[in-house]
Amino acid sequence: MHRKQVTGDRFSKQKELLNLGLAVQQDNIKESNSPHPSIVKLSWVHQDLVNLRPFIRSTVKLFKLADKASCPEILVQEVLAWTGGQPFLTQKVCQLLCEYESFIGAGEEAAVVEQLVQNHLITNWQTQIAAEHLQTIQDGLIANPRCDSIWLLRLYQQILQQGELPVQDSPVQTELLNLGLVVEQENKLKISNQIYKSVFNLSWVDQQLANILEITPPSSSRMTSDNLFPGSILKAKNLIFQPRVLIFRGIWILLAILGFSAICWSFYKNIEVNILFQEGNKLFNQGEYKKAIAKFDKLLNIDSNYYQAWTNRGYALAGLQEYNKMLESCSTATIIEPKAVYAWNCQGEALYNLQQYYEAISAFDTAIALDTKDPIFWINKTESLLALKQIDTALITIDEAINLLQKMQKANPQQNITRELAIAYSHKGKVLWQKKQYKEALAAFDQALMNDPQYFTALRGRGLALQGLKQYKQAIAQFQQMLNESPLTDTQKAETLYYMGQTHCQLSQFSDGIVALEAALKLKPDYQAAEEAKGKCSR
Repeated sequence: MHRKQVTGDRFSKQKELLNLGLAVQQDNIKESNSPHPSIVKLSWVHQDLVNLRPFIRSTVKLFKLADKASCPEILVQEVLAWTGGQPFLTQKVCQLLCEYESFIGAGEEAAVVEQLVQNHLITNWQTQIAAEHLQTIQDGLIANPRCDSIWLLRLYQQILQQGELPVQDSPVQTELLNLGLVVEQENKLKISNQIYKSVFNLSWVDQQLANILEITPPSSSRMTSDNLFPGSILKAKNLIFQPRVLIFRGIWILLAILGFSAICWSFYKNIEVNILFQEGNKLFNQGEYKKAIAKFDKLLNIDSNYYQAWTNRGYALAGLQEYNKMLESCSTATIIEPKAVYAWNCQGEALYNLQQYYEAISAFDTAIALDTKDPIFWINKTESLLALKQIDTALITIDEAINLLQKMQKANPQQNITRELAIAYSHKGKVLWQKKQYKEALAAFDQALMNDPQYFTALRGRGLALQGLKQYKQAIAQFQQMLNESPLTDTQKAETLYYMGQTHCQLSQFSDGIVALEAALKLKPDYQAAEEAKGKCSR
């Protein structure tokens, strides 16, 4: 299968993809999300339940919780009560429920979720499934390079003790928000979720403060929870004996500097995130999948809500054929943003490669429901329908994709969507070939080649359609032309030789058939189909 970046000025949605910097295209077209960053400052779990229902339903479907509980939607609500909607934690708890051995009856949801959270996330958290995530937050509190850890811990301690604090837009508050440990709601700072509150509780804070104050100079140890800024900062000798107005001026200058520092850090953070995103996309397009993943991971350590990075990370994992991890990454994107249309497409791609075709169709259907006019999702759904031998439905689906592409081309003749049309017509050719309508399949493949004369899938399909029509000599000529004139990879050459050898054998040209099949095996020694065809050829 091929992977190719979409180039050129496409229709409006593809312009967005070009800005994003990452698009993948195979027999299944693969795209990623829009480029615009989304920083979730408010915990959407506290929104009206009506707004949460689409997310809850999609989570139930994704983790198959309807098979695990009498009331799966209540089960998800109990998860959110612990995670506050934090995507990584939500995913981990839902995965635990998916793997839970017993059926969860009505009324048991809260107890089961609490048991799983306590046993697998909170108790001895350093060795549990969320250890790395929680360690990052701990490091951000006690070894922060941008803020004094005592300030951070004191402010966090106050929020724990009082339940909430007014937003003051201070650098310390900004850093707690950046860490994800607190959220801003109704102009108040609150702890993000019950898991953070349980792990980083008052006893933990007291212990960390005790550890730090043992090695901190006495001037800093005088700090109280009512004075977040150490008095020593303002007690420089050249100010002590100055007139009162100068002292106040010094205070205002200091506060201005601190406020400016917060703005600068926020600005720097956004720049760094965008740079990492573009660097990750560039590495992906160069085929440097591991390096791309490292860039996306670094970005997500800064902003875990950047759902576009979760999606593009998923496609990079696809490049390594790590489809389970791809599914996990793309699913996280849909948890963060249930309307992330290309994240659903990414999820469908992962499920297709895991041969979970029904689930893949469900993911593509979600993408289609979000955007009915994007042909990409219709094309990808066709592939899964073909795998399930749902041929009539596949034909309707691919015809819809072609219809959408033709409308786009008619609306704007300057658009260059020939590659997309080649892929769509090739899929139609596959469907018709499976229906044994070889003449119609040949016409579809020819239509694909009118749009992209070098598209391997269409070239191969044309040969197979001729073979189905028993026009064996023309089929052999097609395969030979591909070998002579088309830029093929070794895998594609092996496949072409296999079909050519198979056609020779059908013509009783056994020696020519065996030569072609042996050439295929030389290029791909583990080619089981070629080995079997060779054994049958001389019989």
